[in-house]
Amino acid sequence: MAMSTDKQLLIVEDDEGFARTLKRSFERRGYDVLSANSLESVTALLASHRPGFAVVDLKLGAQSGLACVQALHAHDPAMVIVVL
Repeated sequence: MAMSTDKQLLIVEDDEGFARTLKRSFERRGYDVLSANSLESVTALLASHRPGFAVVDLKLGAQSGLACVQALHAHDPAMVIVVL
């Protein structure tokens, strides 16, 4: 498993335009940004990455952002998670 890094951030957002805007904003501040648009894509990313932070959309299309928060917390209880 990859080591957790405080400079790696995961954005979970199904609105591509908003996700792109968030990504650019965080990259300008020096973060290595990963992005996902569903719980399934989050699960795949967590197999090889361990971000220190996550920004999660509360409503991911038909899915709940809270399910994503639970999966992130189960993967790393110390991860800082912000829900939008």
